[in-house]
Amino acid sequence: MPMSPAELRLVINRHGAWIDSEGTTGERADLSGENLSRAELRDARLHYADLSEAILSGARIQDADLHGANLQRARLYEANFRDANLQDADLSGALLQRVRFRGANLKNADLAPADLELADLTNADLSGARLHRATLRGANLREATLCGTDLRKSDLQEANLLNTDLQGANLRGANLQSANLQGADLRNADLQSARLQNADLVQADLRRASFIKARMQNADLYKANIENSDLRGADLRNAVGFTGRHIGQARTDETTRVHD
Repeated sequence: MPMSPAELRLVINRHGAWIDSEGTTGERADLSGENLSRAELRDARLHYADLSEAILSGARIQDADLHGANLQRARLYEANFRDANLQDADLSGALLQRVRFRGANLKNADLAPADLELADLTNADLSGARLHRATLRGANLREATLCGTDLRKSDLQEANLLNTDLQGANLRGANLQSANLQGADLRNADLQSARLQNADLVQADLRRASFIKARMQNADLYKANIENSDLRGADLRNAVGFTGRHIGQARTDETTRVHD
């Protein structure tokens, strides 16, 4: 049975007192397993609260402070976290399909593995976040910040990464087939063994990125900057915009495949 709005307000107020008193009064919020579907949590102060396995589908959590909160295995389908603070939060195993994280702070958050299919992460800050094996298929990451983010073996098929900052990101073994990476900053990123077939890399900054053994067939590299990138063992057959000039700028060897 869903928690009533009055009961929820009481828990939040007690948690606020716990925060303000540094734990001497009030009580840390324990909402684990609670049904909070469509709850109104806008501007709520819930940092370090326990929301593990809670049901928050359709909840309105804009501008809330969930710094360090425990959201393990929570069900957050279509919840709205716009501009919320989720820095250091634990969202591992959470169901996050179609969640709105537009402008949210997810620095160092644990999202490994989490299901973020079709989620909206526009302008979100995911610097240092853990997204190992996460599902981000069709997600909108336009102009998001993912510097140093762990995206190993993540599923980013058809994701929108337009103008996204991926400097130093770990994308080893990630699936980026048909992803939109136009204008993305991938300097010093690790894309070893990544799948980039049919990806759009127009005007992307790929300087010093590692594409060792990456599959890049039919990728669009028009005006991409690949200076000092590592293409050893990469498969670039039928890549658009890839010319002899590019070969001269990048590190290649006899295993780099450009033609059949």
